[in-house]
Amino acid sequence: MKSEHNSFPYNDTEWNNIVNDAFTSDAQPHVFSERYARRKQQMLHQMEESPMRSHKFHMKKSMTALVAVAAAVVILPTAVYASTQIRGYFQTKDGVYQQEVVIPKSESVSDQIMALQVGWMPEGMAIDPSCGKYRDANGRGITMSFYKMGSQEAALTHTVSYSVSQETLTCGNNTVLYAVTDTTGKSGEDIFDKDVWVAFPDSNYAVQFYATTDMTKEEIEKIAENLSLTPSDKETAELWDGEPREEVGGTDETYKFDDYTIQQIGDTVRSDYYDAEDADTDPYARITAKLDSVSVQDNFDGLPAINDIGEPVDYSQYLNADGTVQDDVRTWYSRGDGVNTLDTKIKEETVPQRVLVMHLTYTNESSITQEICVCPNLIQKNGDRMDYSEVACEPMSDTTYCNGTLGELKYGEFFLFSTDREHSKNNITNVAPGESVDATVAFLMDADEVQNLYADILGGGGQTVISLGDLQ
Repeated sequence: MKSEHNSFPYNDTEWNNIVNDAFTSDAQPHVFSERYARRKQQMLHQMEESPMRSHKFHMKKSMTALVAVAAAVVILPTAVYASTQIRGYFQTKDGVYQQEVVIPKSESVSDQIMALQVGWMPEGMAIDPSCGKYRDANGRGITMSFYKMGSQEAALTHTVSYSVSQETLTCGNNTVLYAVTDTTGKSGEDIFDKDVWVAFPDSNYAVQFYATTDMTKEEIEKIAENLSLTPSDKETAELWDGEPREEVGGTDETYKFDDYTIQQIGDTVRSDYYDAEDADTDPYARITAKLDSVSVQDNFDGLPAINDIGEPVDYSQYLNADGTVQDDVRTWYSRGDGVNTLDTKIKEETVPQRVLVMHLTYTNESSITQEICVCPNLIQKNGDRMDYSEVACEPMSDTTYCNGTLGELKYGEFFLFSTDREHSKNNITNVAPGESVDATVAFLMDADEVQNLYADILGGGGQTVISLGDLQ
Protein backbone atom coordinates (compact mmCIF):
# COMPACT_ATOMS: atom_id res chain seq x y z
CA MET A 1 0.00 0.00 0.00
CA LYS A 2 1.13 3.43 -0.56
CA SER A 3 1.77 5.71 2.36
CA GLU A 4 1.90 9.49 2.18
CA HIS A 5 0.21 12.20 4.22
CA ASN A 6 -1.91 15.31 4.33
CA SER A 7 -1.43 17.65 1.34
CA PHE A 8 0.09 14.98 -0.88
CA PRO A 9 -2.12 14.59 -3.99
CA TYR A 10 -4.06 11.33 -3.92
CA ASN A 11 -6.33 12.21 -6.82
CA ASP A 12 -4.89 10.53 -9.93
CA THR A 13 -5.68 13.46 -12.22
CA GLU A 14 -3.93 15.91 -9.92
CA TRP A 15 -0.90 13.65 -9.57
CA ASN A 16 -0.62 13.03 -13.32
CA ASN A 17 -0.75 16.79 -13.87
CA ILE A 18 2.15 17.17 -11.44
CA VAL A 19 4.12 14.48 -13.23
CA ASN A 20 3.31 16.04 -16.61
CA ASP A 21 4.58 19.41 -15.43
CA ALA A 22 7.73 18.00 -13.87
CA PHE A 23 8.61 15.28 -16.35
CA THR A 24 6.56 15.99 -19.51
CA SER A 25 5.02 12.55 -19.07
CA ASP A 26 2.49 11.24 -21.56
CA ALA A 27 0.41 9.60 -18.84
CA GLN A 28 -3.35 9.86 -19.25
CA PRO A 29 -5.40 11.15 -16.32
CA HIS A 30 -7.50 8.65 -14.42
CA VAL A 31 -11.01 10.07 -14.68
CA PHE A 32 -13.11 9.20 -11.67
CA SER A 33 -16.67 10.11 -10.91
CA GLU A 34 -17.11 12.49 -8.01
CA ARG A 35 -18.24 9.66 -5.75
CA TYR A 36 -15.45 7.34 -6.87
CA ALA A 37 -12.76 9.96 -6.35
CA ARG A 38 -14.12 10.92 -2.95
CA ARG A 39 -14.42 7.31 -1.79
CA LYS A 40 -10.97 6.43 -3.05
CA GLN A 41 -9.51 9.42 -1.23
CA GLN A 42 -11.43 8.53 1.93
CA MET A 43 -10.19 4.95 1.81
CA LEU A 44 -6.59 6.02 1.29
CA HIS A 45 -6.96 8.58 4.05
CA GLN A 46 -8.30 5.91 6.40
CA MET A 47 -5.91 3.14 5.43
CA GLU A 48 -2.70 5.04 4.76
CA GLU A 49 -2.85 8.73 5.63
CA SER A 50 -4.64 8.86 8.97
CA PRO A 51 -2.29 9.90 11.78
CA MET A 52 -3.82 7.06 13.79
CA ARG A 53 -2.96 4.41 11.20
CA SER A 54 0.07 5.48 9.25
CA HIS A 55 0.77 8.09 11.95
CA LYS A 56 4.51 7.78 11.75
CA PHE A 57 4.94 10.97 9.73
CA HIS A 58 3.02 14.22 9.66
CA MET A 59 3.89 14.87 6.05
CA LYS A 60 3.44 18.28 4.47
CA LYS A 61 3.99 17.06 0.94
CA SER A 62 2.61 19.65 -1.42
CA MET A 63 2.93 20.05 -5.14
CA THR A 64 5.53 22.83 -5.11
CA ALA A 65 7.86 21.25 -2.59
CA LEU A 66 7.87 17.85 -4.27
CA VAL A 67 8.30 19.05 -7.86
CA ALA A 68 11.10 21.40 -6.82
CA VAL A 69 13.10 18.34 -5.87
CA ALA A 70 11.84 15.95 -8.53
CA ALA A 71 12.28 18.25 -11.51
CA ALA A 72 15.20 20.49 -10.57
CA VAL A 73 17.77 18.04 -9.25
CA VAL A 74 21.36 18.53 -10.35
CA ILE A 75 23.76 15.72 -9.44
CA LEU A 76 27.13 17.08 -8.31
CA PRO A 77 30.43 15.38 -7.55
CA THR A 78 30.72 14.10 -3.99
CA ALA A 79 32.62 16.55 -1.80
CA VAL A 80 33.70 16.85 1.84
CA TYR A 81 33.04 20.07 3.73
CA ALA A 82 33.98 21.50 7.09
CA SER A 83 31.20 22.16 9.58
CA THR A 84 30.62 25.82 10.46
CA GLN A 85 27.49 26.06 12.63
CA ILE A 86 24.65 24.10 14.19
CA ARG A 87 21.40 25.27 12.59
CA GLY A 88 18.73 23.16 14.29
CA TYR A 89 17.77 20.97 17.21
CA PHE A 90 15.14 18.65 18.69
CA GLN A 91 13.06 19.57 21.69
CA THR A 92 10.59 17.40 23.59
CA LYS A 93 7.05 18.49 22.86
CA ASP A 94 4.19 16.85 24.75
CA GLY A 95 5.08 13.27 25.57
CA VAL A 96 7.43 10.32 25.48
CA TYR A 97 7.17 9.71 21.72
CA GLN A 98 6.70 13.23 20.38
CA GLN A 99 9.55 15.53 19.39
CA GLU A 100 9.68 18.92 17.73
CA VAL A 101 12.18 19.79 15.03
CA VAL A 102 13.31 23.42 15.34
CA ILE A 103 15.34 25.26 12.69
CA PRO A 104 15.72 28.91 13.77
CA LYS A 105 15.45 31.61 11.16
CA SER A 106 18.69 33.30 10.18
CA GLU A 107 18.43 37.08 10.06
CA SER A 108 21.75 37.68 8.31
CA VAL A 109 21.02 36.21 4.89
CA SER A 110 20.61 37.92 1.54
CA ASP A 111 17.50 37.87 -0.61
CA GLN A 112 19.26 35.76 -3.24
CA ILE A 113 17.00 32.98 -4.54
CA MET A 114 18.56 29.56 -4.13
CA ALA A 115 17.92 26.22 -5.80
CA LEU A 116 18.52 22.79 -4.35
CA GLN A 117 21.23 20.52 -5.67
CA VAL A 118 21.48 16.84 -4.81
CA GLY A 119 25.08 15.69 -4.93
CA TRP A 120 24.77 12.01 -4.11
CA MET A 121 22.30 9.15 -4.06
CA PRO A 122 22.99 5.44 -3.50
CA GLU A 123 23.90 3.56 -6.66
CA GLY A 124 20.85 2.68 -8.72
CA MET A 125 18.54 5.12 -6.97
CA ALA A 126 16.76 7.58 -9.27
CA ILE A 127 13.53 9.57 -9.50
CA ASP A 128 10.49 7.44 -10.35
CA PRO A 129 8.17 9.72 -12.40
CA SER A 130 5.11 7.65 -11.50
CA CYS A 131 5.32 8.62 -7.83
CA GLY A 132 7.88 11.42 -7.50
CA LYS A 133 10.14 9.39 -5.20
CA TYR A 134 13.70 8.25 -5.45
CA ARG A 135 13.66 4.46 -5.81
CA ASP A 136 16.01 1.65 -6.59
CA ALA A 137 15.40 -1.81 -8.02
CA ASN A 138 15.04 -3.27 -4.52
CA GLY A 139 12.16 -0.97 -3.62
CA ARG A 140 14.11 1.27 -1.27
CA GLY A 141 12.87 4.83 -1.41
CA ILE A 142 13.21 8.47 -0.41
CA THR A 143 10.64 11.24 -0.67
CA MET A 144 12.18 14.72 -0.53
CA SER A 145 10.79 18.27 -0.23
CA PHE A 146 12.41 21.71 -0.44
CA TYR A 147 11.22 24.63 1.73
CA LYS A 148 11.96 28.27 2.46
CA MET A 149 11.00 29.97 5.71
CA GLY A 150 8.51 32.81 5.40
CA SER A 151 9.26 36.34 6.53
CA GLN A 152 6.86 36.01 9.46
CA GLU A 153 8.33 32.76 10.77
CA ALA A 154 10.78 32.95 13.69
CA ALA A 155 11.67 29.32 13.11
CA LEU A 156 10.65 26.31 11.10
CA THR A 157 9.03 23.81 13.47
CA HIS A 158 7.82 20.32 12.67
CA THR A 159 6.27 17.73 14.97
CA VAL A 160 7.49 14.13 14.84
CA SER A 161 5.08 11.71 16.51
CA TYR A 162 5.83 8.05 17.27
CA SER A 163 9.53 8.94 17.50
CA VAL A 164 11.58 6.18 19.12
CA SER A 165 14.97 7.86 18.62
CA GLN A 166 16.29 11.19 17.43
CA GLU A 167 19.73 12.64 16.88
CA THR A 168 21.28 15.91 15.74
CA LEU A 169 24.12 15.30 13.29
CA THR A 170 26.65 17.45 11.48
CA CYS A 171 27.16 16.29 7.90
CA GLY A 172 29.64 18.49 6.10
CA ASN A 173 28.35 22.06 6.41
CA ASN A 174 24.80 20.90 7.04
CA THR A 175 22.93 20.30 10.28
CA VAL A 176 20.86 17.12 10.09
CA LEU A 177 17.94 16.34 12.40
CA TYR A 178 17.46 12.58 12.18
CA ALA A 179 14.42 10.86 13.74
CA VAL A 180 13.40 7.20 13.57
CA THR A 181 9.75 6.34 14.14
CA ASP A 182 7.95 3.20 15.27
CA THR A 183 6.70 0.94 12.46
CA THR A 184 4.37 -1.33 14.43
CA GLY A 185 1.33 -2.13 12.30
CA LYS A 186 2.82 -0.95 9.03
CA SER A 187 2.95 -3.43 6.17
CA GLY A 188 3.48 -3.64 2.43
CA GLU A 189 5.88 -1.60 0.34
CA ASP A 190 7.28 1.84 1.15
CA ILE A 191 7.49 1.61 4.93
CA PHE A 192 9.06 4.95 5.82
CA ASP A 193 10.54 5.10 9.32
CA LYS A 194 13.07 7.95 9.00
CA ASP A 195 12.02 11.61 9.20
CA VAL A 196 15.03 13.77 8.30
CA TRP A 197 15.49 17.54 8.12
CA VAL A 198 18.55 19.26 6.67
CA ALA A 199 19.38 22.88 7.56
CA PHE A 200 21.97 24.86 5.60
CA PRO A 201 24.44 27.37 7.10
CA ASP A 202 23.47 31.05 6.78
CA SER A 203 20.28 30.18 4.94
CA ASN A 204 16.54 30.09 5.49
CA TYR A 205 16.08 27.13 3.16
CA ALA A 206 15.63 23.58 4.44
CA VAL A 207 15.07 20.10 3.05
CA GLN A 208 12.87 17.41 4.52
CA PHE A 209 13.04 13.81 3.42
CA TYR A 210 11.53 10.51 4.48
CA ALA A 211 13.42 7.26 3.98
CA THR A 212 12.34 3.64 4.03
CA THR A 213 13.34 1.16 6.71
CA ASP A 214 16.06 -0.39 4.57
CA MET A 215 17.95 2.87 4.01
CA THR A 216 20.97 2.91 6.34
CA LYS A 217 21.97 5.76 8.61
CA GLU A 218 25.28 6.01 6.76
CA GLU A 219 23.44 6.50 3.46
CA ILE A 220 21.20 9.14 5.02
CA GLU A 221 24.23 11.02 6.32
CA LYS A 222 25.93 10.95 2.92
CA ILE A 223 22.79 12.14 1.13
CA ALA A 224 22.44 14.99 3.64
CA GLU A 225 26.11 15.94 3.43
CA ASN A 226 25.85 16.34 -0.34
CA LEU A 227 22.76 18.51 -0.40
CA SER A 228 23.67 22.08 -1.27
CA LEU A 229 22.24 25.37 -2.51
CA THR A 230 23.11 27.32 -5.64
CA PRO A 231 21.95 30.79 -6.79
CA SER A 232 18.97 30.74 -9.13
CA ASP A 233 16.70 33.12 -11.03
CA LYS A 234 13.63 31.04 -10.22
CA GLU A 235 12.21 30.15 -6.81
CA THR A 236 11.59 26.42 -6.62
CA ALA A 237 11.19 26.04 -2.87
CA GLU A 238 7.78 26.06 -1.25
CA LEU A 239 7.17 28.75 1.34
CA TRP A 240 6.93 27.07 4.75
CA ASP A 241 3.83 28.35 6.49
CA GLY A 242 3.82 26.06 9.50
CA GLU A 243 2.49 22.57 10.03
CA PRO A 244 -0.71 21.72 8.17
CA ARG A 245 -3.76 21.96 10.36
CA GLU A 246 -5.48 18.73 11.27
CA GLU A 247 -8.83 18.42 9.56
CA VAL A 248 -11.69 18.71 11.99
CA GLY A 249 -13.78 15.62 11.52
CA GLY A 250 -17.52 16.09 11.26
CA THR A 251 -20.16 13.45 11.28
CA ASP A 252 -20.06 11.05 8.36
CA GLU A 253 -22.76 11.52 5.77
CA THR A 254 -25.53 8.98 6.34
CA TYR A 255 -27.33 7.27 3.47
CA LYS A 256 -30.75 5.80 4.17
CA PHE A 257 -32.22 2.85 2.30
CA ASP A 258 -35.51 4.68 1.70
CA ASP A 259 -33.66 7.45 -0.15
CA TYR A 260 -32.79 5.09 -3.01
CA THR A 261 -34.63 3.77 -6.02
CA ILE A 262 -33.97 0.03 -6.21
CA GLN A 263 -33.70 -1.66 -9.60
CA GLN A 264 -32.85 -5.22 -10.61
CA ILE A 265 -30.12 -6.99 -12.56
CA GLY A 266 -30.75 -6.37 -16.27
CA ASP A 267 -32.46 -3.00 -15.75
CA THR A 268 -31.01 0.09 -17.42
CA VAL A 269 -29.93 2.84 -15.03
CA ARG A 270 -29.82 6.49 -15.99
CA SER A 271 -27.80 9.21 -14.35
CA ASP A 272 -29.75 11.34 -11.85
CA TYR A 273 -28.98 14.25 -14.19
CA TYR A 274 -30.09 12.58 -17.41
CA ASP A 275 -33.08 14.92 -17.81
CA ALA A 276 -31.47 18.02 -16.30
CA GLU A 277 -31.70 21.28 -18.23
CA ASP A 278 -27.98 21.27 -18.97
CA ALA A 279 -27.78 17.57 -19.87
CA ASP A 280 -27.28 18.38 -23.54
CA THR A 281 -24.10 20.29 -22.70
CA ASP A 282 -22.94 17.78 -20.07
CA PRO A 283 -22.29 14.54 -21.98
CA TYR A 284 -21.53 12.59 -18.82
CA ALA A 285 -25.16 13.06 -17.78
CA ARG A 286 -26.27 11.06 -20.81
CA ILE A 287 -24.55 7.79 -19.94
CA THR A 288 -26.67 4.76 -19.11
CA ALA A 289 -25.53 1.51 -17.54
CA LYS A 290 -26.80 -2.02 -17.08
CA LEU A 291 -25.62 -4.82 -14.81
CA ASP A 292 -25.89 -7.85 -17.05
CA SER A 293 -24.88 -10.43 -14.45
CA VAL A 294 -23.19 -10.89 -11.09
CA SER A 295 -21.66 -14.01 -9.58
CA VAL A 296 -19.56 -15.11 -6.63
CA GLN A 297 -16.70 -17.63 -6.78
CA ASP A 298 -13.84 -18.77 -4.57
CA ASN A 299 -11.14 -18.52 -7.25
CA PHE A 300 -9.96 -16.41 -10.18
CA ASP A 301 -11.15 -18.87 -12.82
CA GLY A 302 -12.35 -17.23 -16.03
CA LEU A 303 -10.84 -13.87 -15.12
CA PRO A 304 -7.97 -12.25 -17.01
CA ALA A 305 -4.73 -11.67 -15.10
CA ILE A 306 -5.02 -7.88 -15.01
CA ASN A 307 -5.51 -5.29 -12.29
CA ASP A 308 -7.99 -2.47 -11.65
CA ILE A 309 -6.72 -0.37 -14.56
CA GLY A 310 -6.24 -3.22 -17.01
CA GLU A 311 -2.52 -3.84 -16.51
CA PRO A 312 -1.03 -7.37 -16.29
CA VAL A 313 -0.72 -8.84 -12.81
CA ASP A 314 0.08 -12.26 -11.33
CA TYR A 315 -2.75 -13.48 -9.10
CA SER A 316 -1.14 -16.85 -8.36
CA GLN A 317 0.43 -15.38 -5.22
CA TYR A 318 -3.07 -15.10 -3.74
CA LEU A 319 -4.09 -18.71 -4.44
CA ASN A 320 -4.00 -21.89 -2.37
CA ALA A 321 -2.58 -25.09 -3.82
CA ASP A 322 -6.08 -26.19 -4.86
CA GLY A 323 -6.65 -22.97 -6.83
CA THR A 324 -8.97 -21.29 -4.35
CA VAL A 325 -8.41 -17.77 -3.04
CA GLN A 326 -6.37 -17.62 0.13
CA ASP A 327 -7.94 -16.50 3.39
CA ASP A 328 -7.06 -13.00 4.55
CA VAL A 329 -4.96 -13.43 7.69
CA ARG A 330 -5.38 -10.19 9.63
CA THR A 331 -3.29 -8.83 12.45
CA TRP A 332 -5.21 -6.39 14.63
CA TYR A 333 -3.69 -3.42 16.44
CA SER A 334 -4.91 -0.87 18.95
CA ARG A 335 -4.05 2.68 18.00
CA GLY A 336 -1.58 4.66 20.05
CA ASP A 337 -1.63 8.43 20.17
CA GLY A 338 1.98 8.84 19.05
CA VAL A 339 2.65 11.01 22.07
CA ASN A 340 2.66 8.75 25.11
CA THR A 341 1.58 5.46 23.56
CA LEU A 342 2.49 3.40 20.48
CA ASP A 343 0.34 1.03 18.45
CA THR A 344 0.01 -2.42 20.02
CA LYS A 345 -0.77 -5.80 18.47
CA ILE A 346 -4.03 -7.27 19.81
CA LYS A 347 -4.84 -10.47 17.93
CA GLU A 348 -4.84 -12.34 14.63
CA GLU A 349 -7.81 -13.74 12.72
CA THR A 350 -8.36 -15.68 9.51
CA VAL A 351 -11.16 -14.49 7.21
CA PRO A 352 -12.37 -16.56 4.19
CA GLN A 353 -12.63 -14.63 0.91
CA ARG A 354 -14.86 -14.62 -2.16
CA VAL A 355 -14.52 -13.01 -5.59
CA LEU A 356 -17.56 -11.05 -6.76
CA VAL A 357 -17.65 -10.62 -10.56
CA MET A 358 -19.83 -8.06 -12.35
CA HIS A 359 -20.44 -7.87 -16.11
CA LEU A 360 -21.65 -4.44 -17.20
CA THR A 361 -22.81 -2.61 -20.32
CA TYR A 362 -22.50 1.16 -20.73
CA THR A 363 -24.16 3.22 -23.48
CA ASN A 364 -23.27 6.69 -24.70
CA GLU A 365 -26.63 8.39 -25.26
CA SER A 366 -25.10 11.82 -25.78
CA SER A 367 -24.49 13.43 -29.16
CA ILE A 368 -20.69 13.37 -28.99
CA THR A 369 -17.93 10.77 -28.80
CA GLN A 370 -16.62 10.50 -25.25
CA GLU A 371 -14.93 8.44 -22.56
CA ILE A 372 -16.94 6.35 -20.14
CA CYS A 373 -15.62 5.76 -16.64
CA VAL A 374 -16.18 2.20 -15.45
CA CYS A 375 -16.31 2.85 -11.71
CA PRO A 376 -19.11 0.98 -9.96
CA ASN A 377 -19.40 1.04 -6.18
CA LEU A 378 -20.71 -1.61 -3.84
CA ILE A 379 -23.08 -0.64 -1.04
CA GLN A 380 -24.14 -2.79 1.90
CA LYS A 381 -27.51 -2.46 3.60
CA ASN A 382 -27.23 -2.44 7.39
CA GLY A 383 -30.66 -1.96 8.91
CA ASP A 384 -32.00 1.20 7.30
CA ARG A 385 -28.50 2.49 6.52
CA MET A 386 -26.58 2.13 3.25
CA ASP A 387 -22.80 1.93 3.77
CA TYR A 388 -20.49 2.91 0.91
CA SER A 389 -17.11 2.58 2.59
CA GLU A 390 -17.48 -0.68 4.50
CA VAL A 391 -17.39 -3.20 1.64
CA ALA A 392 -14.45 -5.03 0.01
CA CYS A 393 -11.87 -3.51 2.33
CA GLU A 394 -10.16 -4.39 5.57
CA PRO A 395 -12.11 -3.02 8.56
CA MET A 396 -10.96 -0.38 11.01
CA SER A 397 -12.31 1.94 13.67
CA ASP A 398 -11.23 4.94 15.69
CA THR A 399 -9.44 2.69 18.16
CA THR A 400 -8.31 -0.34 16.12
CA TYR A 401 -7.15 -1.33 12.64
CA CYS A 402 -5.79 -4.42 10.94
CA ASN A 403 -3.29 -5.40 8.27
CA GLY A 404 -4.15 -8.41 6.16
CA THR A 405 -2.16 -10.66 3.90
CA LEU A 406 -4.46 -9.77 0.97
CA GLY A 407 -4.47 -6.06 1.71
CA GLU A 408 -3.39 -4.99 -1.77
CA LEU A 409 -6.61 -6.42 -3.21
CA LYS A 410 -8.88 -5.13 -0.45
CA TYR A 411 -8.97 -1.35 -0.61
CA GLY A 412 -12.71 -0.77 -1.06
CA GLU A 413 -12.82 -0.80 -4.86
CA PHE A 414 -12.65 -3.42 -7.58
CA PHE A 415 -9.27 -5.09 -8.01
CA LEU A 416 -9.82 -6.09 -11.67
CA PHE A 417 -11.07 -4.20 -14.72
CA SER A 418 -11.40 -5.76 -18.17
CA THR A 419 -12.80 -4.66 -21.52
CA ASP A 420 -12.12 -5.56 -25.14
CA ARG A 421 -12.24 -1.88 -26.08
CA GLU A 422 -9.55 0.77 -26.19
CA HIS A 423 -9.19 2.23 -22.71
CA SER A 424 -7.11 4.52 -20.53
CA LYS A 425 -6.92 2.90 -17.12
CA ASN A 426 -10.54 2.15 -16.21
CA ASN A 427 -11.95 4.63 -18.75
CA ILE A 428 -13.26 3.24 -22.04
CA THR A 429 -12.27 5.75 -24.69
CA ASN A 430 -13.75 6.90 -28.01
CA VAL A 431 -17.29 5.68 -27.40
CA ALA A 432 -19.41 6.97 -30.29
CA PRO A 433 -22.91 8.43 -29.85
CA GLY A 434 -25.39 5.60 -29.39
CA GLU A 435 -22.65 3.00 -28.96
CA SER A 436 -22.64 0.42 -26.16
CA VAL A 437 -19.51 -1.08 -24.59
CA ASP A 438 -18.96 -4.00 -22.21
CA ALA A 439 -16.74 -4.27 -19.16
CA THR A 440 -16.02 -6.69 -16.32
CA VAL A 441 -14.94 -5.81 -12.79
CA ALA A 442 -14.19 -7.99 -9.76
CA PHE A 443 -14.14 -7.27 -6.03
CA LEU A 444 -12.48 -9.30 -3.27
CA MET A 445 -14.98 -9.74 -0.43
CA ASP A 446 -15.07 -11.24 3.02
CA ALA A 447 -17.28 -14.32 2.71
CA ASP A 448 -19.77 -12.90 5.21
CA GLU A 449 -20.08 -9.65 3.23
CA VAL A 450 -21.81 -11.32 0.29
CA GLN A 451 -25.31 -10.45 1.42
CA ASN A 452 -27.54 -7.37 1.45
CA LEU A 453 -25.46 -5.92 -1.37
CA TYR A 454 -26.37 -3.19 -3.85
CA ALA A 455 -24.37 -1.59 -6.65
CA ASP A 456 -24.11 1.99 -7.85
CA ILE A 457 -23.04 1.00 -11.34
CA LEU A 458 -22.65 4.53 -12.71
CA GLY A 459 -20.35 5.35 -9.82
CA GLY A 460 -21.62 8.88 -9.33
CA GLY A 461 -23.26 8.47 -5.94
CA GLY A 462 -26.64 8.36 -7.65
CA GLN A 463 -29.93 7.55 -5.99
CA THR A 464 -30.66 4.59 -8.27
CA VAL A 465 -28.91 1.36 -7.32
CA ILE A 466 -29.10 -2.30 -8.33
CA SER A 467 -30.02 -5.06 -5.88
CA LEU A 468 -27.55 -7.92 -6.26
CA GLY A 469 -30.04 -10.43 -4.90
CA ASP A 470 -29.15 -13.63 -3.08
CA LEU A 471 -25.46 -14.34 -3.68
CA GLN A 472 -25.02 -17.08 -1.08
